[in-house]
Amino acid sequence: MNAKNDEDKVGVFICHCGFNIGSVIDIEQVKAHFSKESTHRNVEIFDHEYFCSDAGLAELKEIARERDIERMVIAACSFKLHGELFRNVGEDTGINRFLVEFANIREQNSWVHPHDPIHATKKAIDQIEMAIHKVRLATALQLIESPVTKAALVIGGGVAGIKASLALANAGLRTYLVEREPTIGGHMALFDKTFPTLDCSICVLGPEMVHVKEHENIELYTYSEIEEIGGYSGNFKVKIRKRARYIDEDSCVGCFSDCCDPCPIEVPDRFYPRKAIHVPYP
Repeated sequence: MNAKNDEDKVGVFICHCGFNIGSVIDIEQVKAHFSKESTHRNVEIFDHEYFCSDAGLAELKEIARERDIERMVIAACSFKLHGELFRNVGEDTGINRFLVEFANIREQNSWVHPHDPIHATKKAIDQIEMAIHKVRLATALQLIESPVTKAALVIGGGVAGIKASLALANAGLRTYLVEREPTIGGHMALFDKTFPTLDCSICVLGPEMVHVKEHENIELYTYSEIEEIGGYSGNFKVKIRKRARYIDEDSCVGCFSDCCDPCPIEVPDRFYPRKAIHVPYP
């Protein structure tokens, strides 16, 4: 552990969350444990009925400023619920948002052990201990902005992939739909009827497949597979391997006659014999 970090003053803020935490965990016992100078140097502990309330947040800010808190542990509910709230409060008091750590003593403790307060209290102490050690090892970071490519990749051209692609494309995003089979549609295109209306599957799906083919914001890659994904969130780079069809796909409209009739070679197919020059549409 960095010696400088070990000297930083850590403020531990325990929220009772009304009866959610306070009726199970012995807050006073937890405070007594962390108040021992011999056990925890440069750690100060505080509690409030509702730290997420306006009054609680105001008190937290006041304490942090007056006590020169440099790192913060919030012992309360989940980070997912109020993580951004307390990180923003930390920044308001001059504490880097990445030096604010959470100990989830509600969802991961009091709600799990409502009938075992002794165990819940010991567990809360352990959770806060871990959070203190973690926040001491944390490094102050700065948020950066990065440009985002306004495009989306959808892998799989079944009914879910079709719907997702159309939704993205209709929202104005350039959309790349990759399907490993020669055509989109997936299993639904093979069914006779769909539940619960017993409608003809292809009668429902067919128009959507055509919309995908003709949509100006969708680039369709059939008979293709993802070979490599690189980059990072917002700017992925994807390499697609498209298997050869030996046909000019830009000119093909799925007419099945102009090319198929002159072709002298028949080959087996999944469903029925066909000519060698064959492209499902789309």
